[in-house]
Amino acid sequence: MSYDMSKSSTVQEYKKNMLEVMKLFCDCDERLISQAIDYSVNKRYQKNMCKVNNSYTHQVNQMSLLALADYIMDREPIVTAHGTMFKKHADCPNPMGIVIQQFLDQRGIDKKKMFSFPKGSEDYEKYNLMQLLD
Repeated sequence: MSYDMSKSSTVQEYKKNMLEVMKLFCDCDERLISQAIDYSVNKRYQKNMCKVNNSYTHQVNQMSLLALADYIMDREPIVTAHGTMFKKHADCPNPMGIVIQQFLDQRGIDKKKMFSFPKGSEDYEKYNLMQLLD
């Protein structure tokens, strides 16, 4: 699997930061500094591979460390001390939130039905109990 280093968001961010730092210390043309940074990155980059274990699907993926760095930079997962990555809560559905919303929606339906019957009638009391249970 080849990974295009020129499209890497990690490398692009590194180059941008290095350009800003180098402009502080060097009174050279920005284009020359950028060329020097490109030369340095291309000369020193080493494609090191790593394994990523997905404990939910029980799959092991081989990827370069640069691809992993891009994944972390782009998706910003929650990363624990032992290198475990989790999706952010906003990125995945919350089952309890869905259940609670269904109860609230059903309560609104039952309450609306309750008000369609005369107060004190059998149907009114039935839907009153239903909306209270919801």
